[in-house]
Amino acid sequence: MCSQYYKHADPQKTKGTAPLYRFKVRQMVLLSIFTLLFGSLFAQEMAEDYGTLQHWKLPETALLMSDLQLEKEILLLDGKPFEGWAYELYPEGTLLAATQYQKGRLQGKSLMWYPDGKPQMSATYKQGALNGRFLGWYQNGGVIYDRFINLGKYASDNLADQAEDRVGDETEIIEREGNTDDSSRE
Repeated sequence: MCSQYYKHADPQKTKGTAPLYRFKVRQMVLLSIFTLLFGSLFAQEMAEDYGTLQHWKLPETALLMSDLQLEKEILLLDGKPFEGWAYELYPEGTLLAATQYQKGRLQGKSLMWYPDGKPQMSATYKQGALNGRFLGWYQNGGVIYDRFINLGKYASDNLADQAEDRVGDETEIIEREGNTDDSSRE
């Protein structure tokens, strides 16, 4: 509106309009800045997760999954619930997956790699259920999914608004989770 409007308008009606407008503009600017900062920090965190997984080293105390027994959904070592890291290898010997267990159940990180050693997935478990951030990458490093899971139930998708920005890969994607023993009930 032009400044003449304010000259001829009723001063009682326009008195609070300008400060309210400035407040709303400030609010929108701050919200925009916060959104941009949060988005860039979040993207940096995803890149850090990928980089960390690229250089991740298997603990010396980790055991091959094939050396453990699965009984009634509990992973056992010599008849006792397993505690620590268990891992699986691709046929050619490269690391396929590494998972933490506590009292024989999934508890902590579960990590997966492609045959060439590039990160494929990072998830967190609590008492045997997915819980926390669940990240997946294409073989070229682009993000497939970045979600939060709350004790096995979907909580949010951090990439829902960025679906058109996801970078695909023409190669076949093989996703595996947990033990490949088909005797488990699914």
